[in-house]
Amino acid sequence: MAVKIDENLCGHIQDCPVQGLCIKLCEQGAIIEKNGDVSVIPDKCDDCDLCIQNCPNQAISKL
Repeated sequence: MAVKIDENLCGHIQDCPVQGLCIKLCEQGAIIEKNGDVSVIPDKCDDCDLCIQNCPNQAISKL
């Protein structure tokens, strides 16, 4: 099961307190930067939950 990003809660990369830590933590490359926003590639997500556990805005959850 992949993750989803709530765009209303996400600070995007520019306003993220940890500057896109979810992208840096994702070893599978399932979370990427796309035009200053954070995007998920569901097929690459391996359900490790690191992004969910480390998002300071609690913007990432399971689908």
